[in-house]
Amino acid sequence: AKTASLFAAATKVGPILANKESKIKEALEFYGKNLGLTFQIADDTLDYNSELKIFGKEIGNDFYEGKITLPIILLYQKAGLEEKKNLREFFEKDKRTESDLNKVLSMIKKYNIISDCYVKANHFINLASNSLSIFKDSKEKEILYKLQWGPIKIRGSPLWSKLKHLYFP
Repeated sequence: AKTASLFAAATKVGPILANKESKIKEALEFYGKNLGLTFQIADDTLDYNSELKIFGKEIGNDFYEGKITLPIILLYQKAGLEEKKNLREFFEKDKRTESDLNKVLSMIKKYNIISDCYVKANHFINLASNSLSIFKDSKEKEILYKLQWGPIKIRGSPLWSKLKHLYFP
């Protein structure tokens, strides 16, 4: 939520300073909020995507810190009773182990959670994109449109490989 709020404020400040009408301020704030949510989902997902060691982010940092992020929430929703019990135990501990992380990564793969996270990110990208519809076509609008793909436009991303042709033919 902090990331979304920061992005929303950053995209709203320009039209405020330029004294633009409310609908422009609101559209850009909504764009920023949804771009921020997309960015946060992508960041949270990277923590559990062992196939994408990029940006110097070590796999499992959020897990070791005990942060319950979207991948864990979605995993918990899909997990069986015994797996849910294990997840609760992992996050109730003061310290989680590499063995705990490996079990979680295995469950994430089993339930295809990384793809589910990218589907959620795509939802927020669509919301951001729709908020730009009030603006005439322009170079600036195109920049904002392309910028929204930045958080998930990661080489090897399952969502990006499936969807890029829809947005960049």
